[in-house]
Amino acid sequence: MYCYKHYFCIVLPRGMKIKKNIDIQFKDHLPVPKYRQIIQAIELKINEGELKKGDKIPSLNMFCKQYGLSQDTVLMAYKELKAKGIITSQVGKGYFIQKENTDFKHNILLLFDRLTAYKEELYDAFKEALKNDGSEQIFFHHNNLKMFQSILESSNGNYSEYVVMPVNHPDAVTAISKLPSGKVFILDQGRKQYRNSYPFVCQDFERDIYRILKSNAHLVGKYQRMILVIRHQKSHFRDIATGFRDFCRQHPIKFEVVQEIGLFDIQSGDAFVVVDDRDLEFLVRYSMEHKMALGSAFGIISYNETSMKGIVGSGITTISTDFTQMGKSMATMILNHQSLKIDNPFRMNIRNSF
Repeated sequence: MYCYKHYFCIVLPRGMKIKKNIDIQFKDHLPVPKYRQIIQAIELKINEGELKKGDKIPSLNMFCKQYGLSQDTVLMAYKELKAKGIITSQVGKGYFIQKENTDFKHNILLLFDRLTAYKEELYDAFKEALKNDGSEQIFFHHNNLKMFQSILESSNGNYSEYVVMPVNHPDAVTAISKLPSGKVFILDQGRKQYRNSYPFVCQDFERDIYRILKSNAHLVGKYQRMILVIRHQKSHFRDIATGFRDFCRQHPIKFEVVQEIGLFDIQSGDAFVVVDDRDLEFLVRYSMEHKMALGSAFGIISYNETSMKGIVGSGITTISTDFTQMGKSMATMILNHQSLKIDNPFRMNIRNSF
């Protein structure tokens, strides 16, 4: 598994501390279930300094024998403590205190596809919105199904909520379905596949491109042909292509959808929509080498806003989902215990290239 920056993975130090006994005076006269009394007792001992990070606590069997409890009762308590990130477990070694802060209401798994400048923007906004109400741990699956499955399997039951950017594969649906019911949230991608199953904050790739081009049709009108440059055939890229074609047919304007820009015959009056920044770089270099001014000889619209695109080529026009808002919306949904289906805002930043 992969962790980001300084956010810890579960690695316990060598020379673990000896097992700590947990003395509990169960109060049968109170309307508090015994599993909840176990949780309260462990949190109290942490807050009083009797239990510290790395301390080993009794196993399920030892707890059951000591207090005459059912294994289900103790397991329920330990599961909740694990979901809050307070304890962790290692196969064959037992249960350990993982953190000494018991105030967090949420302990959230974030599973992203990969780290990019705009995904970091999303993550920072999510973290800031949580503030003192939760902690998060982030992993990356790099669109590798086996890694995706492994991370979810090993994380199952260890978090209060699971925020997932899915892999585009049918088996990903099964992997997600094994997570605790009512604790899963879909982020960024997967709106079509998961909209009937889970709350989400996602892009609507097909409608986003159609709507943004339609609302800026007066700018499109100065070009003779629109070209979408899209390297991959993943589901959300196919959705982009569908929305692009729908707009061009209704506008109407000549159009092409190409995968390899280097083999394409670029002409004056063309306008390009590029998804991959490598294709953006190619077109900017082409304009310089052939002395074709961006925004007049041909135009460029680039997916996903970054600070550099405001500078390159005297300013690149971008269309982009609002990644900051995406992070805020997801954190707010979790903090407010909501189950919503949110289409994230999509915007156009008009600059000299279009």
